[in-house]
Amino acid sequence: MEISSPYQILNSPASAAQQSQNRKSLGLDFSNMTPQEMESARRELSLEGKISLHQSVTMALMDGYALEGVNGGKLVSGSTNMYAMIDSLLDYQEKNGVFNVQQNIESLKSLRKVLEENDVNYTTSTTSITA
Repeated sequence: MEISSPYQILNSPASAAQQSQNRKSLGLDFSNMTPQEMESARRELSLEGKISLHQSVTMALMDGYALEGVNGGKLVSGSTNMYAMIDSLLDYQEKNGVFNVQQNIESLKSLRKVLEENDVNYTTSTTSITA
């Protein structure tokens, strides 16, 4: 695995079996997570080299662990949809971003893709038409 910038990881091609195993290894549903599950997933994805340092920090900000010291020890309450949080951050960057906007957008899109690839409930639907 090669890191080209703090915003992106270039993954080597993985087999379908390896990707399937990756999904099962975390066993998480990123559309319904507690802050503790979000932090655990962030650590696991970081250790496995699936997300960059920048993406790890972004996830830490979303789950509240990065703000624990200045947020009165409070984490995000209840279950959270990480996809909705990423979409909200993307929307904000596209409308109000000031610093490294394009890199931040690419990083968020890449992070969303990694979460989708590791989500036990996420499926991509493809339709093929044959003649």
